[in-house]
Amino acid sequence: MGCIGFVILHYNGIDDTEKCIQSIRQLEGQQEIRIVIVDNASPNGTGRQLAHRYAEDETVKVLCRKVNDGFSRGNNAGCAYAVTEWNPDFLIVANNDVIFSQKEFMGLIRETYKREPFAVLGPDIYDPVRKIHQSPISETLPDAGQVRRTIFLNRLVLWFYPIFYPLMKRYYRNLEVKAGLSHDRDWDDVCVMGACLIFSRDYFKDRDKIFEPETRFYYEENIMTLWCRQHRQRVLYRPALQILHMEGRATETVDADDRKKIRFRMQNIVDAAVVYRDYMREMKDRS
Repeated sequence: MGCIGFVILHYNGIDDTEKCIQSIRQLEGQQEIRIVIVDNASPNGTGRQLAHRYAEDETVKVLCRKVNDGFSRGNNAGCAYAVTEWNPDFLIVANNDVIFSQKEFMGLIRETYKREPFAVLGPDIYDPVRKIHQSPISETLPDAGQVRRTIFLNRLVLWFYPIFYPLMKRYYRNLEVKAGLSHDRDWDDVCVMGACLIFSRDYFKDRDKIFEPETRFYYEENIMTLWCRQHRQRVLYRPALQILHMEGRATETVDADDRKKIRFRMQNIVDAAVVYRDYMREMKDRS
């Protein structure tokens, strides 16, 4: 039986990252655990702090990247290291503000796979601060028309950003990422939320990258689900597996967003939507 690799993407919030690692350390089956912490070029030097802290721990590797080029590339780097060095049975890709509170979490992954082999498994993701469940997202993926409207509307707002900024500030302040489907039942072939994703070898054994094509932020779950559907790989949501997502108390909150941060977010939505649109076209041409 091989190990289970955890890939944790870190940026500035060292307290959140440490709490995430501590929660992993409390799981059953410690002998199976390997951890990659990917520092996405944190400007506050916390990547170097983590590298120093875990320098003597053979089960933890800290990758300090020179450039913050987003969610997909950072996680791809961590997953590539884990696969090359440890050849894990499963990869768990999680945000650094996730808490693994379920002691039997890894055993449940193995039991689920044995009973119903999957490529991707999504747990119940619960935000205890806002008291909302965040997965699964949807049975359907954005179609060409929806993506076209997303690109147009976000570009329109960016073109006239000084006018729209007050509206967008209110929008992001009140934004809650909630599950689009019932969280308390099993779902098959759905889009699951990306704060915690569990990949089996069925998914990563024949792929160069976990997230491909890469986006900086956004649309990663949609691209992943589209790939699985095109390649007849199973995406499952199983609420028997549960994690906590402490997003409500993350270092960079919506209330702290200024003009630059909201503009950055919207530009990344546009860029990711274009990547997703082009990928849909490519998949359509192949079919």
